[in-house]
Amino acid sequence: ILESNGEILIMNNDSTSKKQHIYLRHLKNEFQELLTFHPQEWLNGLKPNRNYPLFLRGDIDGFITLFINNLATLLAVVLSLTPILGDQIVYGRILPGFGLSMCFGNVYYVYMARKLAWKENRSDVCAQPYGINTPGAFAFIYSIIFPTYYSCLQQHFSIDYCRDLSFYVALASNFVTSCILLVLSLFGEYIRRYTPGVALLSSISALGFVYLALNEFLEMNTVPIVSFVPFAIVMIGYLGNVKFGPLPVALVALISGTALAWICQLNTGHAVVEASKLIKGYAPVFPVKEMFKNLANIGPYLSTSIPTAISIAVGTIQCVESAKRNGDFYPTRESLLADSIGTLTAALFGSILGMT
Repeated sequence: ILESNGEILIMNNDSTSKKQHIYLRHLKNEFQELLTFHPQEWLNGLKPNRNYPLFLRGDIDGFITLFINNLATLLAVVLSLTPILGDQIVYGRILPGFGLSMCFGNVYYVYMARKLAWKENRSDVCAQPYGINTPGAFAFIYSIIFPTYYSCLQQHFSIDYCRDLSFYVALASNFVTSCILLVLSLFGEYIRRYTPGVALLSSISALGFVYLALNEFLEMNTVPIVSFVPFAIVMIGYLGNVKFGPLPVALVALISGTALAWICQLNTGHAVVEASKLIKGYAPVFPVKEMFKNLANIGPYLSTSIPTAISIAVGTIQCVESAKRNGDFYPTRESLLADSIGTLTAALFGSILGMT
């Protein structure tokens, strides 16, 4: 019996050794591919391609859906941040950096699509979506900015100082998030291939439940007459597959909620006049010096920065996997690298929002 058990143990060890050998071999191939230079393939994405049209009718639906999705998240972020950070920081620092990051990410994803279309000689390649990492955005607001701001006020510092401190701490945390994401991009394909989807989703389940579901639902209940109709539209549209003609579900919900807010006099003409004063040009800022000064203060918030980086990586990996199932084989590593550079661009130019 002892010999038999020993034999089984040896067999299990051999099986484990073979699996480890396979994993190490794939990891070695990943690093070899990482260090391989493909200049011609990169240049092909910049060449004119008659077989790949710049615009199709379906692009309208895709653009509206992606635009409304990012706009809704951005408006929620602005509404949450303005009472704490003030208009000058939100509109003068965060939004310009966000705009630069959006320009970079969307242009690069279009370039990736053109490169793939040239490589496979296809006309139906669809570019990947790019925008705000929603769970990470609210995690930063409620787990970094709010605690830093109120802790600063309790120490009897001025409001302006506490606003700047909470902004720069969140900015430094976003910089760290981009660095973590940059490291994760080196192992992107390896992670996609060998990590179960359930394990990937576990990193963002708590963030999504607390910050996207519970927190927003509690706020929604403060004005049920306005919020429940758009909520019902979203539920029957996305979960019940109810169509509203050519209009996206998010757009219908946004229009109905806005109309109800005016009917119930939650929106006023005075508020519109005050908001119109904010409509002007804002030059991008480059607060790198202040950001690095506050790197020492981000220790307590690494428990937010690290899951945020993982959530961005998970979202990108899932997007790449979905694209592959529909025939568009995008490199996981390059997609993660684009997201890390986009988040880094946002951080360097004053935005606290992670991008994916």
